[in-house]
Amino acid sequence: MSQPFAFDPGVQSVVFGDDSVETALERLAASPTELATLELWAEHRPPTDDAADRAALQRGLAGAGVDVRGYGVVDLADTGEAREYVAFASRLGADYVTVNYPPDRDDITEELLALAAAFEIDVAIHNYSSVHHDDLSQVFSSIDDVRAVLERHDDPRLGVCVDTGHFLVASVDPAAVVREFGDRIVAVHLKDTSDAEVEDLPGAGALELERVVGLLDEHVDREVPLPLIIEYELPAERAVDALAEAERNVRDSLAALE
Repeated sequence: MSQPFAFDPGVQSVVFGDDSVETALERLAASPTELATLELWAEHRPPTDDAADRAALQRGLAGAGVDVRGYGVVDLADTGEAREYVAFASRLGADYVTVNYPPDRDDITEELLALAAAFEIDVAIHNYSSVHHDDLSQVFSSIDDVRAVLERHDDPRLGVCVDTGHFLVASVDPAAVVREFGDRIVAVHLKDTSDAEVEDLPGAGALELERVVGLLDEHVDREVPLPLIIEYELPAERAVDALAEAERNVRDSLAALE
């Protein structure tokens, strides 16, 4: 068994909802958490070539004590849309960009792989459910959707961002997803679903957090720590308190590996 340092607990900035990225980082800095890894929501900071804007963002990140490990989720409808996002993620020093697009669009996959090679960054397919999408044919929502693309494009830069909450809503066991994709997993969005909230903090509902983390420990073997990204969409007034609770749940699940 690997040790807990083989994982990298972090947070998706989407947990701060409609806050500006500046406010989100200030709230994160003021929180009682010890999370040093951030996946930056593309809506919080759309791509920009403005060096001054990026410098201001970097100051905010430093003030919050976090590094950008990932960027997304980037929703793509056609070719020609991805380059600015991948380039921006690379400028931020991210290791990966999370993406979603129609699973049968091999032309988008091929473009993403060319960009991944050019910018030396991983591309992680992110799954969705009926929570945000009425037409599931336009998103990755099942193990079969993801598997088919990975089999057609066996590229080391192409992997999976497992959103446990969306898989749970789609009645897909996250444990089965971990067993299926193993080393192709680039990042995990630890999200839950409960009687109280469709999208809840990890450990609050149906997600068997300790079991999933244990399976990740067993099935994923990466050269760098695997990002375990806390994600939820709760009322803004609960965001910080929920983050502290979520971090405790995640760190307890990691401690169980020892």
